[in-house]
Parts: sequence; structure tokens; C-alpha cells
Amino acid sequence: MAFWRISLLVLALMAPGPGWGEAPLTSPAPRARPATPGIDAAVAAALTAPPPRPPGAVPLSEAVAAEALAAQQAADAARHAAEAAQAARIEAERQVAERVAHDDDAGAAEISPLAVASSLFPRRRTASVVQRFATLAGIRAQARAEQQAAVAVPNRTGGPSGSGLCGVRGLAGRELPRITSSTQGCGIARPVSVTSVNGIPLSLAATLDCDAATAFERWVRTEALPAIGRTGGGVTQIRIMGHYSCRPRNNQRGARISEHGRGRAVDVGGFRLADGTVVTVEQHYRRGPYRRMMRQMYQAACGIFRTTLGPDSDRFHQDHFHFDVAQHRGGGTYCR
Repeated sequence: MAFWRISLLVLALMAPGPGWGEAPLTSPAPRARPATPGIDAAVAAALTAPPPRPPGAVPLSEAVAAEALAAQQAADAARHAAEAAQAARIEAERQVAERVAHDDDAGAAEISPLAVASSLFPRRRTASVVQRFATLAGIRAQARAEQQAAVAVPNRTGGPSGSGLCGVRGLAGRELPRITSSTQGCGIARPVSVTSVNGIPLSLAATLDCDAATAFERWVRTEALPAIGRTGGGVTQIRIMGHYSCRPRNNQRGARISEHGRGRAVDVGGFRLADGTVVTVEQHYRRGPYRRMMRQMYQAACGIFRTTLGPDSDRFHQDHFHFDVAQHRGGGTYCR
């Protein structure tokens, strides 16, 4: 009997039905835990705390600082190495320079294998060469001094500037007061300062008497300018190396007074052309493309002037033409 009751109860539980096939509409809420402040704080700290560093680990900020320090030390070491290399190179160059200074052969071999082992030794100048250059140096120094003196002389010491000096239209400059000297034979009664000839300026104002100035204008107009023509664009300046100067001939002590001391001589050193070329007696009388014109104008001066001296005359006239209007015996000319 009991068996059958249990069986019926099991069957009743297993039978389908509306009450047994649906989920419950509500569930029981859990009960609140009792407040435990110490435990809650410990749990929160454990959840938010960073993971522990392994033993011996370095903080990130310290690692970054260490890397920066290492980089700075490496840069300092590289700079010191470069400075040491530069100092070593400078020292090596200094040692080479010292060896070159004390040993020409070793220095030449070290500088270049193509260097000449030895060079020709210049011969000693002869007494005549020394005398020649000393004379030329004196003439040039005097010409420079005269040029400076001419520039320093104010215009009020003579007449007004203009053309038509000595009655010649091609002469420009001004008249000067009488020039006297304590040296016998020097001086000019009626001097003129010539600054240009036929529109061509002189490198320095030439103090002459009218006879010399007139002859000079004629030579420039009829011989010098036509000989050069339009070469290099034509003449733009006449280079004067000597005019009035109270001195002996060729600056030789004991010689007679030069025609320069009377204002009757002029020295011409060359010409400047429009293209900038400077044609000189010293460089172009014997050689070069201007040789022919220089010789032509020099030879044509004989007769216009009573004395002509040039590079073929003597050692005193290697760099200029000397022209003067000196009176010679018989009224002839002296052209060399």
C-alpha cells in the first residue's frame, strides 16, 4: 500500500502542467552583508595598487635619466676625441714645417715628389747695372716729387687756366710767374704750366718755356697721335716723366746744368689708351705690338726738337724719350 502511494506521488510530479512549466516571476534578494570598514579599504587598496616591482628593478624616471647621462657622456667623449685629433694634426703640420725650414731637400721631398731639387742662383749685379738702376730710381723719385709739387701749387700763383698758351690753340694750362734760382743756369723767364695737349691730358702738369711747349704740342699733334691712331681706342693720357727741374745732366754730380733746369726739355714715358692699355718706352720701344709706332714717333721728333734721346742713346734714357730745344753749334740737331 505504501509502495503504491509513493508511485502515484512520483507520477504526479512528472506529469506536465501549467504551474510546473514556467519560471518564477521573482527571486529572493540576498541579504546585505554586515559593514566591515577595515576589510573594505584593504580590498580596494589591493585592487588599485600597481603590481610589485621585481627585486632589483629601477624606476622608469631613474632609467630615463640614466640614459640621458650616458648619451651626454658619449657626446663629450666624441668631442674630446675630435679635439685631440685636431691637435695632433696641427702638431704634425708644425713638425713638417720645421723640418722643411731646416732641411730643404727633406722638405721638398715631403711637400711634393715633383719639386725641383735645386734652382739657379742669380748672378751678382755688376757695378754698371747697379748704377743704372740707381739713376733710374733717382729720376723716378724726382718725377714723383715734381708731380706732387705741381698738384700742391695753388692756381693763384699764376694766371688763369685755359687754352691757347703761348698763342697755340692746342696747349691748355696756365701762365706762371717768373722762376728764378740761386743756381746759375736755372730758371725760366716766362714759364707756363701745360696740363693737356690737343685735348689729351698729361699725367702731371709740365712746367716749360714757350719754345719747348710749342714743340711738344707740334710733336703730339703731327707725330705721336697719328702713329697710335685708333689703336686701343686712341690715346687718353700722355705720361710725363720730367719737365722743369734745376739739376745737372742725367743727375750726375759735376755735369752741366740740364735743359730741364731751363724749362726747355720734356721727358715722355708713354701713353695710356682708351681700353686701359699703358704703352711705355721701357716695355714697348724694343719689342711687342707697339714697337713700330713707338720708334716711328721717336724718329719723327728729330727736327721738331733739337735734341732727342731714347733707349738707343745711353743707359740714362731706357724708360723715356728726352726732347729739348737746346741751341747747338751751327744750329743743328742732336738725335740719338
